[in-house]
Amino acid sequence: MFFFLSCILIKRKYDVVFYYPQHFNRGTNNENSFFKHLFLSCDSNNISYIVFEEPDFTIKSTRNSKAIPFDFIYLVVILLRKLFSSEMTTQVKDQKIGSFIAKIFFRQLHFKNYITLSQSMLSLFRGINSHAILYDLQHGIIHNNKKNYLINGVAESNLVDNDANLLLSGESYKEILVANEKSDYFQKHTLVIGSDTSCRITMHEKFNKNILITLQFTHDHTADENNILLKELSDFIASVKADVNLYLKHHPRFNNEVDLSEILELSNVKMAPIDINECFTLCSLHATTYSTSTFEAALLGIPTVLLHSENEFNYFQKEFNYPLNFLTDEFDSIEFYQEKSKIIKDWAIAFYTPFNEHKFLNSLR
Repeated sequence: MFFFLSCILIKRKYDVVFYYPQHFNRGTNNENSFFKHLFLSCDSNNISYIVFEEPDFTIKSTRNSKAIPFDFIYLVVILLRKLFSSEMTTQVKDQKIGSFIAKIFFRQLHFKNYITLSQSMLSLFRGINSHAILYDLQHGIIHNNKKNYLINGVAESNLVDNDANLLLSGESYKEILVANEKSDYFQKHTLVIGSDTSCRITMHEKFNKNILITLQFTHDHTADENNILLKELSDFIASVKADVNLYLKHHPRFNNEVDLSEILELSNVKMAPIDINECFTLCSLHATTYSTSTFEAALLGIPTVLLHSENEFNYFQKEFNYPLNFLTDEFDSIEFYQEKSKIIKDWAIAFYTPFNEHKFLNSLR
């Protein structure tokens, strides 16, 4: 609160405002690993920036001490949303709120670029600064009919109405968006800057009898969808040999949508480490329905066994042409494991190219 009150009088100028919700603190020491390489790039090129962290009151995740809490402004926004007319669109309402806030709490805080995750507060910051360049940094998989990006060939209004741009990790993602849109919004508003997750070693030489299962239970799904995912998880676990250890890793936004107590009572089922890198060090095989970790695993040469869902979650077969479709037993062969490890690593590079610092810096005004 004191920081934003001080901005009424104290002039501050930044090249970039970074903004993200608290639940993205998923790295070591509660780091936001999605922004880490961008911070390093700004530091080494004298690009001034400030980092705001949006509170998340629905889950218990630790705050990052290096970010400025956005709690005060966030609560002001929540209050003002209730006072503004309900007939306004969400974008118009937040833009007006941003314009109001700019005259008070952002009066002396100036910035040229705004970079966020999950499109958070795009409309608010468009209202705060109508001339800034707005970017949304890709943090997960993008496919045709992906909510908040592209539905039935139409680009998401939150992007279009705020003239926001996408910073993508690979050309294959851009090709999916451009090929399926009815307009040319993504053709003009996407920039592939790559990802720091791309240049990695091959983690394992053989299947070590440990499987990481990244779960997808969140409130984004209906109760029926979560129950179907739970049944498919149970069926998969039942199909695995007793000498194989299974490590379950919750989605970062998991909030007890399903009860896993019976599954966790099984002798070979354990909870995975919190740090995804520790998980990949521990486990040489990965299983999921549609987790982004499939790409992270592939870049380390770790094959994924896809749990075929009865819902419309089979994006890796339909959209991304995942090149493997095998049972866990088949990876017992060292030669087989190493051959498939190379195949999936080559596949993943098209979606997660190495970070291009030059492109990133050129994107900034």
